[in-house]
Amino acid sequence: MTSGPRSRLKTGMMKVKVAIGLTVLAPLITFGAILLTRNGVVPLAFGLDVLTLMVAWIVSVVALIFAVISLVLSLGQFRRLGLISVAIVLVSGAICAAYFFQGRAIGVGGPLDVTTDVAEPPAVPGGTATPVACPGVDAVMRQVAPAEATAALQAAGFSITESQLFRSRGVRDGFWFGMGHEAHIRIRPGRTDVRVVARYDHTDGGETCRIAGQMVAALQTAS
Repeated sequence: MTSGPRSRLKTGMMKVKVAIGLTVLAPLITFGAILLTRNGVVPLAFGLDVLTLMVAWIVSVVALIFAVISLVLSLGQFRRLGLISVAIVLVSGAICAAYFFQGRAIGVGGPLDVTTDVAEPPAVPGGTATPVACPGVDAVMRQVAPAEATAALQAAGFSITESQLFRSRGVRDGFWFGMGHEAHIRIRPGRTDVRVVARYDHTDGGETCRIAGQMVAALQTAS
């Protein structure tokens, strides 16, 4: 008679351990995909689209389903397994939602080469011939100080590669899958322009425009 409850508890604990393993598996897959992509073992499209937004997303869904089943099965032993089962469901749900919303966000197309001066854009190595403007991101209508341009680049996460009287340049190596950018802040009398170029060919949910907007906002604030 005493072996029944112990056996059920042991089985319940095993289900909890499996649920925990499935919950952490999706983030581990993503971390592995990041390392493989950043080190050039797999291309960005495979590391991000296949391993992360497909495989890890499916694993997160399976983890959530198993966590819910594990919670239901642990209701008879709620005092011992209930709280941890609820916690696993909450964590699994948060991870699953993160993959869902991140997949939708990064799938949104946006320009990868943007500037505040489409007629005469600042030069950026590797940029396209026709950069575009970002809505609401306009030139700063004053001649900013070189230190202000450098500070705006650094605030946006760029490492400075060139800083002169009339221009500042920088590069930004994104941690997530190495999705980096190049930027050029051009300083002229009465006007300062910004150009940001993505160093990848993949939808980014408008990240390039957000970076340009961040730098322009920093320059405007410094005025």
